[in-house]
Amino acid sequence: MTTTIQNPTPNPSAAPQQQGFQSIPTRIRDLRDAPVPPLVVDPIEDQNKQALLQSLSELGVKMAEIHRTAGEAYLSQAAYDQALPHIEAAATFSPGEIEYQMQLGFVRYLCGDDVGAVSAFNGILAKESQNDEAWFNLGMVLFGQEQFVEAEDCFGKSLEIVATDAQTWNNRGVCLWKMNKIDEAKNCFNKAIEIDPSDEDAAFNLASIG
Repeated sequence: MTTTIQNPTPNPSAAPQQQGFQSIPTRIRDLRDAPVPPLVVDPIEDQNKQALLQSLSELGVKMAEIHRTAGEAYLSQAAYDQALPHIEAAATFSPGEIEYQMQLGFVRYLCGDDVGAVSAFNGILAKESQNDEAWFNLGMVLFGQEQFVEAEDCFGKSLEIVATDAQTWNNRGVCLWKMNKIDEAKNCFNKAIEIDPSDEDAAFNLASIG
C-alpha cells in the first residue's frame, strides 16, 4: 500500500505580521546610481520620529546587554574568537559605554589583534584622557610590541592619575630597564614594593637588575 503525502497549501494569513514598520525589501528595484535614489519604504511621519528614536535607543541598550552577556559566556569558556563579535556588537550598540569599549580592547588583545586593541584604548582616551586603566592597557599592548618608550609613557600617564598601583610601577620599571635606564628602573621597583611589600614581580626584578 502506497501512502501519498500531500504538501499543504501555504496560508498567507498564517504568516507572522510585523507590527509598526514595513518589511525590508529583498529585491533590488532601481539602480543605485539613479539621479534620484529609489525610496523603497515610506518615510515615517515627523510627529512619530522622536518616539521612534527613543525606542531605537532603548533597543540599542538592550541589544548591547544581550551581546555583552553572550560575550561573557564565551569568555568563561576561553572561547575568545567566539566572544569577540559579541563584544564588538555590544560596543557598537552602546558606543558611549566605556566599560564595553574597555572589554573590546581586552578581547581584541586576547585574540592577537594588537592594532584593534590599540584602537579601542585610544578611542577611550579620546573621550576620557584621565582613564588610568586605558593608559595601563595601552601600555601593556605597546610593551608586547616592544615599543618600550611608548609603553613607559603610557604607564607614566596612568601613574599621574593613580599613583598607588604597584603593578603599574613595576611595569614602568621594566620598560625603563629595557631602555637601559637602570637607576630609574630601580626606583620604580622600589616604589612598587613600598606600595605592596608582597609584590613578587617587583622584588624579583629588583634583585635581577643588580
